[in-house]
Amino acid sequence: MSVYRRAFLYTTRKKGKTALLLLILTVLMILVFMGTAINQTARKASAGLREELGGYFKIAPDYQKMSVNQRVDQALVDQVMEIEGIKSCNAMDLQYLAVENLTLEPGKFTLEGDEKGQMARFLGNTSSELHEYFYLNLFTLEEGRHLKPEDKGKALISKTLAQRNHLTLGDTVSARLMEGASRTAGAEKEFPFEIIGIFDEGYQEGISQNTPECDMASNFIFIDVASSQIINEAERGAANPSFLGGAAFFVKDPRELERIVEAVEELPGLDWQSLKLMVNNSAYESRMEPLMRLEGMTSLLVWLIATIGVIVVSLLLALWERDRIHEAGVLMSFGISRRNILWQHFLECTAVFLLAFCLALIGSIPLSGWVGGKLYSRMTVGEEENAVEQYDYLQDPVPLNALGESGELEVTLEPGAAVLLGITGTLIVGACVSMAFCVIGRRKPKELLTIME
Repeated sequence: MSVYRRAFLYTTRKKGKTALLLLILTVLMILVFMGTAINQTARKASAGLREELGGYFKIAPDYQKMSVNQRVDQALVDQVMEIEGIKSCNAMDLQYLAVENLTLEPGKFTLEGDEKGQMARFLGNTSSELHEYFYLNLFTLEEGRHLKPEDKGKALISKTLAQRNHLTLGDTVSARLMEGASRTAGAEKEFPFEIIGIFDEGYQEGISQNTPECDMASNFIFIDVASSQIINEAERGAANPSFLGGAAFFVKDPRELERIVEAVEELPGLDWQSLKLMVNNSAYESRMEPLMRLEGMTSLLVWLIATIGVIVVSLLLALWERDRIHEAGVLMSFGISRRNILWQHFLECTAVFLLAFCLALIGSIPLSGWVGGKLYSRMTVGEEENAVEQYDYLQDPVPLNALGESGELEVTLEPGAAVLLGITGTLIVGACVSMAFCVIGRRKPKELLTIME
């Protein structure tokens, strides 16, 4: 009788043992599949967050000092951008201009009848999508597109401002320097901007009748940095004006942020008595913490389950091998080699394992998503969002709840990982069978018959 037929007959005849081994292996493989799938998903999500969120730092003039000897200009920006690990930069400017043809959200100055009630805050940006308000999802772009470095004479306005003034994409808004502002001879008084985007300001916390119009998010107007530099030159007469709001630098990997910041602080020619450096890694850290804990927990879980599984299966097979001494003695008396008997036992256990593998793979797919979502939700409960770095030297407050809640994990097991687990499991089963077979394999047929008697 061939070894394959003997293996088939034994597994079908010993239904109780086969069912018990199948149950144990199926449960173990389901747990391993679930742990591996959740671990892979957490790892993949972590890598995606490092690219998507990143970390950033800002360099801005310290206007709280009595005298500022150095400002943030293009030369400083170029110097910082040479550091390895920085992927992008957003230079920021700030002006307060009169918008006489617009109706702003009313505030303090409107109630007082002050002409400053027509003063709006203009935020110059190299790339508006990298501005903190958009980068941290405080504001969301509803229509149109963001400002780009090559834009000139373009603007983004809030949905509230657009609705109040019946403005749409392609319309033009004009602004002028406030009366009393110092101007260079022949400077333009009117600055037209084409509306290329409309954003939802998202929150209105802290707004009251005593809030100036220029401090209301609905009255913010984002413009391209080229236009803001023209306004700076017209107002201050500077041939090479600086960026009044400083510049934000975004790193490729948030884990490198500390190293990059240290390199920036060591750059020659920077006067840190006049400049301040603000680091913001809060969005990355707040979202990464539950993922990192989930990844570490599932890694420990997989190794723990695998270790316990090997011990349990080894002990179980060792006990069963003692019951097969009679069978092995008879087979050897008929001239069947130890290797042939070992191969039979391996085929029996491998067949049961492969069936358990298929059942576990099917059963773990829905369970992994449910368990992974529950674990991630538990880890994010009570997780307080870290404070966002304040926007500029005017100390604009940013609400802690503005970052929003993290999305749910979509747990999946990659095919390559499943194949690798199958191969590894087969090897482990083979090792357990070999160890258990030592009870029979180390004895001669005569000894087996003696033990049998």
